[in-house]
Amino acid sequence: MAKEIWVFAERNGNEPAGVVYELLSKSRALAKEMGGYKVAAIVLGSGNLLTFDKLMEGGAEIIYSADHPALGDYRCDLYGLTLEKLVREHAPEYLFMGATGIGSELAPTTAGLLKTGLAAHCIDLRWNGQRLNCMVPAFGGKVVSEIYIPNARPVMASVRPGILDAEVPAPADVQIMSTDTAFLGTAESGEEFLGFETAGKPENDITEAQVVVAAGRGAASDAAWKGVTDLTEKLGAALAWSRALIDTGRVSDESAMIGTSGKSVKPRVLINVGVSGAAQYICGIGKSRTIISINKDKSAKIFEHSDYGVVGDAAKILPALIEKL
Repeated sequence: MAKEIWVFAERNGNEPAGVVYELLSKSRALAKEMGGYKVAAIVLGSGNLLTFDKLMEGGAEIIYSADHPALGDYRCDLYGLTLEKLVREHAPEYLFMGATGIGSELAPTTAGLLKTGLAAHCIDLRWNGQRLNCMVPAFGGKVVSEIYIPNARPVMASVRPGILDAEVPAPADVQIMSTDTAFLGTAESGEEFLGFETAGKPENDITEAQVVVAAGRGAASDAAWKGVTDLTEKLGAALAWSRALIDTGRVSDESAMIGTSGKSVKPRVLINVGVSGAAQYICGIGKSRTIISINKDKSAKIFEHSDYGVVGDAAKILPALIEKL
């Protein structure tokens, strides 16, 4: 009997969250490396049929469905109890979740109920031929730790959204398994669901943008910042920044900050302006396809991670670039 890798299928409305496709793709790659594994998606909710087709397209070979009115709206305690029941019944080897707002709460809750190990906020999952290493940034991103869980099962990991690639697989036969959820009729919850309000898609969504212009401390001057914003507008790009730019006071929030404590991006083109290339920033740009960097310091570490580099003053270079565009 094949062993199983499970992916918790977090939902945005009636659609799987983007990180679910990333985790399914990574799980298929791991299953191929390890041999003898199948990939399963775990769907909790009410009226789950709405998400099955998308998960099939995403590469799930098995879908475990827990369908009950009590699961219609996310409540951590009831979701945790349901996952615990499913795991104890089917004994998967691995259970992965997105390190989203929900996943960051549900993963440790479930791990606690199962008394197993959890590697949280991973940036990659790697099979070394003998064990699964969960790659987790530490010390502000200066090092990436290899965390593994030797004995407890399932091995659990939460993975940051936007880090992994989501590849479209060939169609495969899917087995749908329904679980008995009658116990939820008498389960007590310490949470009361009051309502759900959709925030809407942000106008400056750096995680989905195909072109991103990112500013660092070297772009804090009025002239350089104007060049950054003008270039962003000219390219129809998303505007991002590093922690160092926040420290200058040029921007005041972390909503579009790249790095280990911010967001990860994977655009077709990333243009760094005045970014030094600190390790915690580099952790957030590793999947970018083409990286172009502008910095006055020819020894800046960002150039080690760039496809193209321009050594010079951004306040002078950006106006000339915009004029050419």
